[in-house]
Amino acid sequence: MKTRNIFITASASLVILSLASCSALIPPPKHPDPTRTADGIPSTAFQYHFVTDQLILPATQELTQMFALNVDGDPQNQSDNLFGELLTMFTSAVPGLELQASMDQAMNTDRVVSLHVVKANDPLNASNVSWTLLQGKRNDMTPNSGIEEFTLDSTATANPPIIGSLTNGHFMGGPGTAQIHMSLLGQLVEMNLIGIRLEADLSAEGCANGKLGGAMTVDEFHNNVLPVVAEGLNRMVKADQTVTAPLLQTFDSDHNGAITLQELENNIFLSLALSPDLDLLDASGKYNPRQDGVKDSYSVGLGFTCIPAAFSAPELLLVP
Repeated sequence: MKTRNIFITASASLVILSLASCSALIPPPKHPDPTRTADGIPSTAFQYHFVTDQLILPATQELTQMFALNVDGDPQNQSDNLFGELLTMFTSAVPGLELQASMDQAMNTDRVVSLHVVKANDPLNASNVSWTLLQGKRNDMTPNSGIEEFTLDSTATANPPIIGSLTNGHFMGGPGTAQIHMSLLGQLVEMNLIGIRLEADLSAEGCANGKLGGAMTVDEFHNNVLPVVAEGLNRMVKADQTVTAPLLQTFDSDHNGAITLQELENNIFLSLALSPDLDLLDASGKYNPRQDGVKDSYSVGLGFTCIPAAFSAPELLLVP
């Protein structure tokens, strides 16, 4: 992997949020969404509707490597997942912290409902396949068919399709963009990703061995993710006495029993920042990987599986 080998020690808690400091100190230029490379959505004989039944956070070194993809498309085909490296340090620094448990709870209580529409002209082998990620809500009615029923979340971002291909039932697609939802430290995160790559084994029964890779810009992390991290840390301080002392000792510089966003940004240990690992934006701020040599984004790699679902997806949401 391109991401660094990081020795996990008890001091890891001093740098776990170093990514945040880098985000705060070096805000990047604003940028538009990357340009889609596909010309259109396939005319299909097959259309699958799925719901994510497990979104797997890369909270161990093994999972970090397993879910890493070549997000920036470098010719060496090296895989990227700096987000996983950071979560691995986090769980190593705070024994007993179960990041996956809070993610599972969010899905089981329908705080996070991720839907999928896959369109292809052949279920096994096709050169032009679209995979659209959507946010939804579970219907209250108990289905007669045994397949859970959902409606689309009208307030959520309408993501463009990710275009790819199927080979022997294995989908590979991207790059693309999408907003995805997850639970981190018990807090809901709406994460906007660029350079998305997606892989999964696909059938009418659902998808397995799914990998969702992409990247957060520095600006995205600072504005959307870092405040959620701060809130999650403060909830941990209040709810779990086993982590209160090390968290406050490291991040509560004014010793008032709370961790603020400013304290995270100005923390002396966080100033020794882990740098962004990918160059996805050019000098003008447009999506144009590996052009100006400036690393401006943080790679993310997640795992997922999905099962059949029933919902109506308007064609408007599926047009690139």
